[in-house]
Amino acid sequence: MAEVKSMFREVLPKQGQLSVEDVTTMVLCKPKLLPLKSLTLEKLEKMQQAAQDTIRQQEMAEKEQITH
Repeated sequence: MAEVKSMFREVLPKQGQLSVEDVTTMVLCKPKLLPLKSLTLEKLEKMQQAAQDTIRQQEMAEKEQITH
């Protein structure tokens, strides 16, 4: 590779501390779409709904047995 000449020459101190200044820059990346509800929460809600449906069915069956 060809060596690139710079306008500035490198200067290393002969005594003292050497410090390096790193400038942090913002790096843009693709946005990540996050679900509004986690999969675990959805599973729990389905289980809770199924349990409530089962309880309703049992209550309706008990009412039918009482009326007959």
